[in-house]
Amino acid sequence: MTSENTSKNSGGPLSALYTATIFASAMLLFFVQPLAGRALLPKLGGVPSVWNACLLFFQAALLAGYGYVWLSSRLPERARALVHCALLAAVALGVPAFSATVDDSRAVGSPVAYALAYLALAVGAPFVLLSTTSPLVQHWVARDGTRPYGLYSASNVGSLGSLLLYPFVIEPRVTLHGQTTLFRWAFIAVAVMVALCAIPSLLAGGAATASASSEPIPWSRRGRWVLWALVPTMLLSGATTHLTTDLAPFPLLWVVPLALYLLSFVVAFSTRISAAPSWLARAASLVAVVLVFAMVVHANEPVWVLALLDLGFLFVAAWIAHRRLADDAPDPAHLPQFYAWIAAGGVAGTLLTSALAPLLLPDLWEYPLAIALATTARPVAGVVRADGRLRDDLAYAFALAALVVGLSHLLGRWYGGDWLLTLSFAPALLLAYRTMPTRRRYALALVAMVIAGALAKEQGVRRYTTRSFFGVLRVADHGDERRLMHGTTMHGAQRISRQSACEPLTYYARSGPLGAFFAAERARGAHGRTVAIGLGTGAVLCYAREAEPWRALEISADVLRVASDPRWFTYVRNAGTRALELELADGRLGVAREADGSLARIIVDAFNSDSVPAHLITREALAIYRRKIRDDGRIAMHLSNRVLDLDRVLAAVVQAEGMAVRVSAPNDTATWAIVAKRESALSDLDPRAWLPLRATAGDRPWSDDYSSLYSVIRRSR
Repeated sequence: MTSENTSKNSGGPLSALYTATIFASAMLLFFVQPLAGRALLPKLGGVPSVWNACLLFFQAALLAGYGYVWLSSRLPERARALVHCALLAAVALGVPAFSATVDDSRAVGSPVAYALAYLALAVGAPFVLLSTTSPLVQHWVARDGTRPYGLYSASNVGSLGSLLLYPFVIEPRVTLHGQTTLFRWAFIAVAVMVALCAIPSLLAGGAATASASSEPIPWSRRGRWVLWALVPTMLLSGATTHLTTDLAPFPLLWVVPLALYLLSFVVAFSTRISAAPSWLARAASLVAVVLVFAMVVHANEPVWVLALLDLGFLFVAAWIAHRRLADDAPDPAHLPQFYAWIAAGGVAGTLLTSALAPLLLPDLWEYPLAIALATTARPVAGVVRADGRLRDDLAYAFALAALVVGLSHLLGRWYGGDWLLTLSFAPALLLAYRTMPTRRRYALALVAMVIAGALAKEQGVRRYTTRSFFGVLRVADHGDERRLMHGTTMHGAQRISRQSACEPLTYYARSGPLGAFFAAERARGAHGRTVAIGLGTGAVLCYAREAEPWRALEISADVLRVASDPRWFTYVRNAGTRALELELADGRLGVAREADGSLARIIVDAFNSDSVPAHLITREALAIYRRKIRDDGRIAMHLSNRVLDLDRVLAAVVQAEGMAVRVSAPNDTATWAIVAKRESALSDLDPRAWLPLRATAGDRPWSDDYSSLYSVIRRSR
């Protein structure tokens, strides 16, 4: 059964209205999610439980919207249209989005409850109603027997448009307050468009919206719908994580895989584009084994080749899976439940990869497993053959895994080095690819590669791997240097041969800007309480003096645990002060709990990754830091970043807040800036090592109401 649209009204004004309504609603649906997240960030910080709560809320609300369409399909057509229009009017005019408030005192004690309450009151009703637009309008289109599935492409084109507009056009130009106002008016406009779409149903009699199909939908078919929606969602999450951490940690890079995912929906449900050609499916299957191998051996070079393979496979595999959905679309009478099951698959895929996998899997294993699963969506055509006996396929996969594990342990007795694991996989990879024409055996062979990678004897530099909501954290040895790595971003290092001493390296070296800052601090006799935002390996603690109170705030429990474990790093154990507090907390919220005027210095070390916590460098954040430091207190901010020009951000914010700032002279070690309440507090700094930092004309200071990563990406390197 195909998704061909045989609408009698095709090309007419009513058809154009249906398409425009679905398009506009989808744009608004994708707009509200980053908008709500930005509104929550300053209140709750970036702690994992909050973002898991946001994820859970939006996925549950989407499923609730699709479920509402399914359940309401049992109502008479006119009654259903009246109920829906009344709900739209009540939300648009009665309690507009972002007008409800939640008691902010609950934010500290119960952040998850606060996030859920805020989202439910601020955007819950409009989000659910927006999510109903595409399936509901399509069901109205189907009342005369038309197959409306081609309109699903319009929905995903709208989502794609919003995805591209928000970070590159809206966020750099419109404040958060302006965005909420824009959303309210846009919601009213979409509500009017939906009401216009409902006019034919309102004029109709009291019959049901569509006659029930005589053909029941078996559970096996519903299961396929869930699976074909789940797999691309898992691929999207895995590819995005892999790209933005292990390969090319570039701000806004997440837009590319999400755009390709949405584009695959557009292509798959289009009535003018055929299914993916068989040669492309074969090429994707070859890429699958390459990607699985690269993941299990943690290969990240050559970066752009691997990135293109990731993106190419995501698009082709999602296209194939989504086309299977389009080809299996049921009679329009069953349209509401069809979309409800698609939504259920999307929810399941997102929760598996974003919520459960970080808790249950020690590495990014769900991504290669999703790649393996995606190869089963290929239709039986061309070289693809029907599956054989499951028992034989399982035996073959077991043999491949045993071959890899056995070789790794055998070779490990005589050889070492990172190439050992690669050599152990070579025979099994060739044998696995030979099974490509049989979908299930090939998928199980790829799964065997993942399991073998977990069990194989690993040699070389990697010493420890752990995982959380923030991603995979690795401890790796490079010669005499032990490093803490998050993908390709280094969060500190220590000499293995000097672990009995407290010798900071990399960004924190005594010969670098931070060392110069503390030398100036000690020279002027500055002592007192220090708060450090961001722990890393704990190297900054080497600058503490005996009995000087220090408090380190770290948002990642894994970082806190690794830095405190002397098996890996000894900076915490060897810290210069015993009056040390380590706390798991968001930096801005943690500093806000300090007494006003109580701090000698604040060290902000949270920006050397390419995922920047913007709420730590806004006007409101600087205002908090200023209240907490003494009149002669200073704020040291680590601004090293490969892609973002954070000097510009800080300069504009400091100027707006009427504070003083110096930035370290260009060097190969790191970029640090020193901020104080007034110029006199910086007079002792060496003018050759610490330069004035002036705002660029036209730069808008970041605030809780405005920030834009796109506006500060370095245009030349």
